Amino acid sequence: MLSSSRVFRFLAATGIAASVLLQAHAKPALLEYVNTLQGTDSKPSMSHGNTLPLVGAPWGMTDWSPQTGGGEWFFQYSGKKIEGFRATRQPSPWMGDYAQMVMMPETGPLEIGEKNRASEYDVDAGVWKPNYVKVELQRYHITTELTATERCGMFRLTFAQGDEGHLLFFTRGKSEVQVTGRTARIYSQPEDFGAYYVVELDRNITGAGTFEGGKINDGQQNLKGTNVGTYLNFKTAGGPVEVKIGTSYISYEQAEENLRQEIGKSNFQAVRAKTAAVWEKQLSRLEIENGSEDQLKTFYTCLYRASKFPHRIYELNASGKPIHRSPYDGKIQDGVLYADNGFWDTYRTEYALYSVVYPEQWREMMLGWVQAFRENGWYPQWPSPGNRSCMIGTHIDAVIADAIVKGVDGLDLETAYAGLHKDAFTPPNSDVVGRQALGDYLKRGYVPDGHCAYAMSSSLDYAYDDWCVAQAAKKLGKLDDYATLMERAKNYTKSWDPSIGFMRARKDNGDWVDNFDEFAWGGPYVEGGPWQCSWAVQQDVAGLIKLVGGPDAMIAKLDKMLTMPATFHPGGYGGVIHEMSEMPPCHMGQYSHNNQPVHHVLYLFTAAGQPWKTEFWTRKVCATLYNSGPEGFAGDEDNGEMASWYVLNALGFYPLTPGRPEYVLTTPVFTKATIHLASGKKFVITAPDNNDQTCYTTRRMLNGKPLETTWINHADIVKGGKLVVTVSEKPAIHEVPLSDLPYSMSTDLSAENK
Repeated sequence: MLSSSRVFRFLAATGIAASVLLQAHAKPALLEYVNTLQGTDSKPSMSHGNTLPLVGAPWGMTDWSPQTGGGEWFFQYSGKKIEGFRATRQPSPWMGDYAQMVMMPETGPLEIGEKNRASEYDVDAGVWKPNYVKVELQRYHITTELTATERCGMFRLTFAQGDEGHLLFFTRGKSEVQVTGRTARIYSQPEDFGAYYVVELDRNITGAGTFEGGKINDGQQNLKGTNVGTYLNFKTAGGPVEVKIGTSYISYEQAEENLRQEIGKSNFQAVRAKTAAVWEKQLSRLEIENGSEDQLKTFYTCLYRASKFPHRIYELNASGKPIHRSPYDGKIQDGVLYADNGFWDTYRTEYALYSVVYPEQWREMMLGWVQAFRENGWYPQWPSPGNRSCMIGTHIDAVIADAIVKGVDGLDLETAYAGLHKDAFTPPNSDVVGRQALGDYLKRGYVPDGHCAYAMSSSLDYAYDDWCVAQAAKKLGKLDDYATLMERAKNYTKSWDPSIGFMRARKDNGDWVDNFDEFAWGGPYVEGGPWQCSWAVQQDVAGLIKLVGGPDAMIAKLDKMLTMPATFHPGGYGGVIHEMSEMPPCHMGQYSHNNQPVHHVLYLFTAAGQPWKTEFWTRKVCATLYNSGPEGFAGDEDNGEMASWYVLNALGFYPLTPGRPEYVLTTPVFTKATIHLASGKKFVITAPDNNDQTCYTTRRMLNGKPLETTWINHADIVKGGKLVVTVSEKPAIHEVPLSDLPYSMSTDLSAENK
């Protein structure tokens, strides 16, 4: 039990949480490059990231953010007023928040309505760092400072006028408030999965009450309803007021335990410094030299973004043992668990970055996802915190398979594979797990149009997911499954219509769907149209090139894609969605970097034998479509995926085919980048003559020997070494031998069968 003077607690209506205690580090410096406002100048019709200025630990259970408005876009850079400071788990405005709680300090008459209590502030006068936010609530003359740990938050409030202040705390959804003397609680309904909060002030409470809607109940002890809250009064004399908040998904007692472990008797400055040290350690895994100020800000701000999701939702009991409340069965379980991740987005870049730079956390995430399979009976599709139906495919298969082939240690491989096998072979009985219309796919080799959302894109994704599961099967010696799945991985060919040169949806009877429009989005295509979605054959880029008509035809098609007008038609969406509006500002034709389907496409130039075009275009994307400001992204940042794309490409390599332990190379952005590996070794990438004009690579030396391939093995990076890149302002045009091109299933199988 906490021993401070005044404590109150309450439970929000729908939540979950997590953490891991991290060690303090040296005085931060890299933290100064990070701007948490990156991507916050967004709205539903035009995203520049759809991000929040989150304060908290890397992958922490609970983050904190100012709230400038209602709804899911609850912080916007353009917002002029602050309505409160929210404990949030929101992975995306499209997914919404859960178990949230908002705190707002006030002086003067008590104001409980969101708009009524809001205070003007100057966003550009604030301080916005991963460990610290400082803003002036001009209406109340309160300087509000916020810091946080993995599961806890802390405020320091400096009152410039009045002798009494108020703190308002309120939640969303069904809840029950109880105020008894020093204690206030809010309980969720039994069927809800909620969060518990414990709040500690450094001074006595002089009064308290509850409220619901517009009604204030001064001194009322109990209140049950929807969107209820409580308020506390206190004297402001005696210096800044410090407020400590513990959170838990398990109980009030565990929230107190989290608060004891992570903050205890520390003051605000000590907690701020501790979290700064955590972030400095996180950022310093990648050491960049000789970048411009803007480049360093973009790089380290993207690395911050890449370090926020998924959330740890487990907690440590008094003995230091990880435990969690399961969002799948509602029980308190042993072990680690993670949530808040859209695998359709993040499998492409994020987990590859973790496997190289943060392998300890990457391993723990794999343990957590396998634990989710144990509790859920399926791998989750879009866990937030539990099962959510969103997007297509089962791309957690790519994440788990990639970990297996890279040799992640400590994983229960049989259980991990059981989940992969179920995704690949078992039609689901629910729309929140598994592959929709899998029975149709198994029967025909494609999903007929109308049998599930985005049928053509689903067909391609299922073939790729099959290939991923096949790689795990081969690694584990399950050769019958391997043979079956590799045959199924060829199914992408059944969606290729040579008469139009695009992937196209089929009807039940095998006929092509009518009225093809190369610029129409939606319908059988997911968040794009034929130009964006026909390239989803990462497992067999050589096979795709053959369908297009060979390397020359592929190069010509890619050139056209990047230079033609950014035309789009609403198609199956029936109206303009934000991803459509975000494509023209990219100024790269039909290459819509604002959304995930094209994020591997620039590397198809390399697969077709012209790596210098990959080098040109990746450098252009890094230079023109990313920055550290409020318009920092070309579209939705999506749980760290887009930020991870930048970090990897700035380093000079990219996972074209997750599930294959290698990366395709491009020209790095910096003259020197050092990956400080978890083993204590280093992998150093140098390009001594690099500058803004030298986007082309003419030679690579790996550990003193020529590296002729267009790719590098994962093992060659993580064992440490040095990659020296010779760069030029002119492309090194040459014929690339087939053996030096990136992996493709068809060429690999040909080699196997010889």
